[in-house]
Amino acid sequence: MAEINDINKASAAELQRAFQVSEERAQMILARREELGGFSSWEEIQQVTGISDETIESLKDAGFHVVVASTPFRPAKQA
Repeated sequence: MAEINDINKASAAELQRAFQVSEERAQMILARREELGGFSSWEEIQQVTGISDETIESLKDAGFHVVVASTPFRPAKQA
């Protein structure tokens, strides 16, 4: 099973794996995440200064997902 890279738990170094994310942008993402108490959508991340559609796509391509803590993953019940 593929690993889920939760953008709400990622460090600055992990965020920088994405092609479009510099150290400065990673720190800005982390600061905004802390202000909001976590991201609930890609749109919230895009509100960070300097985060473009291309940056969002780069984060997605690097395997990041927005995992909302209030809606935990529940596997389907087996019959």
